[in-house]
Parts: sequence; structure tokens; C-alpha cells
Amino acid sequence: MKKLLQSLFILVLCASSAFAQERTVSGTVTSQEDGLPVPGASVRVKEIPTLGAQTGANGKFSLNVPRNGKTLVVTFLGYATKEFIIPANNVVNAVLNSDVTSLNEVVVTAGGITIQRRQQGNQSTTVKAEELTQGKAFNVASALTGKVAGLQVNAVSSGVNPSVRLVLRGNRSLLGNNQALVVVDNVIVPSDILGNLNPEDIENIEVLNGAGAAALYGSDASNGALIIQTKKGKRGSSTINVSHTTNVEQVSFLPQLQERFGSGTGNDDVPTYTPFENQQYGPAFDGVVRPIGKPLADGSIQSVPYSFNADENKNAFWETGVSNQTDFNVSSGDDKGTYYFSGQYFDQKSTVPGDKYNRFTMRVNGERNLGNNVTFSFNANYVQNRYNQSSAIATVFDNVLQSPGQIPLTRYSDYKNDPFSTPDGYYNEYYQNPYFALGNNRSITRNDYLTGNVQLKWYPIKELSLLVRASLSNRSFANKSTTDKFTYSDYRLKETPNFSNVVGE
Repeated sequence: MKKLLQSLFILVLCASSAFAQERTVSGTVTSQEDGLPVPGASVRVKEIPTLGAQTGANGKFSLNVPRNGKTLVVTFLGYATKEFIIPANNVVNAVLNSDVTSLNEVVVTAGGITIQRRQQGNQSTTVKAEELTQGKAFNVASALTGKVAGLQVNAVSSGVNPSVRLVLRGNRSLLGNNQALVVVDNVIVPSDILGNLNPEDIENIEVLNGAGAAALYGSDASNGALIIQTKKGKRGSSTINVSHTTNVEQVSFLPQLQERFGSGTGNDDVPTYTPFENQQYGPAFDGVVRPIGKPLADGSIQSVPYSFNADENKNAFWETGVSNQTDFNVSSGDDKGTYYFSGQYFDQKSTVPGDKYNRFTMRVNGERNLGNNVTFSFNANYVQNRYNQSSAIATVFDNVLQSPGQIPLTRYSDYKNDPFSTPDGYYNEYYQNPYFALGNNRSITRNDYLTGNVQLKWYPIKELSLLVRASLSNRSFANKSTTDKFTYSDYRLKETPNFSNVVGE
């Protein structure tokens, strides 16, 4: 009995101690402007971020706060966040001030006109430079992914520097163009230039929804508009920036394929090994050394262990991609004008063997006060793209996937010298050596852009400005696709009658 009373006494002390460690904090949240209560305001404990409450319709709240909680953080949309020390009487009456900073933010609209956001008659989203460059993206369009509500960023091609399709708030037409209009420094440009701009040159991107954009730019912007402003020099300061970024990429995942059976057809439900077959219905792997392909003209034949080859198989076919990006910019300014010059060189080696891409961009702009309330400004941007890609990537991807697990696929890269890698000696009777297909079908592309504008602005009076602007948007495109000729030997044609005489005709 004595032990039971002692246990009860200890429990009562623990409960009293736990109760003493918490206290109820209450209060009211009101607006400083009119003194009215603020319903739905968030009240949380700074030291315990997971502990919080919301004010009711009358602006009141009540919250059980442990002794280690000493500060309340009160937030509400449109008001500045404020912190309050919990007093001894545990009553906090919070008064919030309106947050007018975002409403006073200056944004750019059509024609380069700047207004305060509260004066804007349409909805828009601003993407700042740091949001685009924090991950060192080399493609502006890809860097916009996840930055704007309702903006769909879809890659419409693969390989190096893929083309990107931008759609705001869904498709509006079944047959027409659904992409958003792109405006760079007040010049309407093709949407694919987004993949060729230097992200480090961009000051901000103003994204306008369809109705608001159409009111400013007409029917061409009925699907929305992306108004891009590039960086300019700052008055009274001079800076030089140089940076270099190296990125490494690998194929993230491939289709999951079986790794138990090798070359064979499995006719009549009996797995049969076939040395030159790409179908994988043969016997289960057993590790025994077996021939692959057919004998060459000199009688030699290739043999490999009949087991899954993880090091030289289809997954190892794709290479590690490497990209290098070097940026350089100079800005300067005095009391009468500013100047800005930048350059970028980007070089990329693809995960597809042999594919590569490089880009060189150069931008220069400036502004000068000519006196008599006249300002002159100019902006020019040159982009040079060079692609060297295979035109048979889709066929090669299918070829690689259909290569049996025991085939040492990466050994066939030297198709010009290795007798087992040439079209005459390759093991497969139905598909070309993927390295030969990539190298034999090439597409060389040259794609250059030149955009810019010059303008004069005159203020006859402070409240009125007159603007004269001339703009340029030019694209130069050239493409050369080649398929080299290869003639099979008489021996190979005799051994494999289903081959045509010449590859590339």
C-alpha cells in the first residue's frame, strides 16, 4: 500500500510539472489601417515551427505554448510579417501593417513602358534573374520549368539543346499555334530563341496571361506573352564578372528488360540458340562460351560467354555527357549613360555517342543622355549555334534495346577497322551496328540569330514622352544531312541473302 501511494504521488508531481511547462497564450490580430480584426491570420511559435493556429472570424486566437516558446510570428497575405515576444500575462494583441512593397514594384509592359504593379490592369508573374541562374541552366526555356503557375514547358526534341514548347494556361486551338509570344528587349522574336539566349544576360521575365497579353500585343499574344528584359550597366559603378560551369549528365533510366535469356527464336516452344539472332527467346544463360554471328571470309568467328554482360551491354552503350559553360560580362556607367557587354561559350558532348553541340553568344547594349531631355539607347544580340548530330537516333535506340544480353555491344565502336564491327562482319543479320548507324547518318546544322533595336526618347514635358524605335530580328539557318555509302562484300551477301547490296542507297 505504501508503494502504491508513492507511485500515485510521483504521477501527480509529473502531471503538475507537465502542466506547469505549458501556458495558454491568447490574443487578437487587427489591421493597423482600420483597426478591424484580421480573420484567417497565421500565428505560429518561432521556436517550434510546427506549432501554430489561425485567427477566427473575430481575429482572436488561443494557443497552448510550452515554456521554451517565447516568440509568436504572425503572417497574413498583404501584410508584413511581424514577431511578438510573449509577455508575462500571456496575452498578445498583434497589429499588422500593410505590405505595400510588392504593390510598388516596377514592372515592364508593352513597348518597354515601366509602371507600378498596382497600376497594372492584368495578371502577371515576374521571374527574377537569380531564379533562372541558381542551377546554372544553359537553356532559358528549361530554366522556367516550375517557376510560373500554369506554364507548361515541354521538350519537343531530344539530344543536345532540345527544342522546347511553351504553353500558358493550356491549349486554346486544335489546329493553330498555342505557344506564348516571346518578346526580348521590346523585339518580338521566334519562340525557339529561348533555347539560345544566355541565361546570365537576363534581368527578369514578365509572364503575361492570354487576355492581358492580347490587350498589349494583339492577337499574336492571345496565348500569353513572355516579356524578357536583359541586363544593363548601372550608373556610377563598373564591374567585370567571369565564371565557368561544368555539368556531367547520364541517362537516368532505361526500360526494364529481362536478363535471363539470350539470342534465339524459341520456335515450337523450344528455346533454341541462334548466333546471329537479335530476338531474346533462346535458352537461359549458362556461362558457356558460344559463338555469335557468322564466320568471316577468313573463317574467324567471335565467341563470348553466354551470360548477361553488364559492363559492355546496352546500358553501357550510352556515354556520360559533359557540358562546359564560360561566361564573361563587363558593365559600366556614369551620370550620363550606361554600357553592358557580355559573351558566353557553351560546349556540350551528348550521351549519344558522337553527338555534340556548341553555342557562342554576344550581347552589347547602352544608353546615353544626349541633353535637351533626349535619351538614346541601343541593344544588339548575336547567337551562333552549331549542331553535329546523328539522324538515326530513334532507329539506334530500338536497335540497342533489341541487342541480346550476352552481346558485348560497346566493343563495336571501331566499325571502320575492327572486322567484327564493320557491316560485313557484324553479328546481327537484321540490324546494323548502332555505332555504324550513328556515324553513317549525320546532320550538320548551323543556326544563327541576330536581334536588336535602337531608340530615341524625348521628354518635351515631364509627364509626356515621345519614342522612336527601329527593331531587327533575323535568323540564318542551314542544314546538311548525309548518309555514307557502304557496299557489302560478295561473301557477306552470300551468307546473308536478305541484305541489300548497298547501305545508303
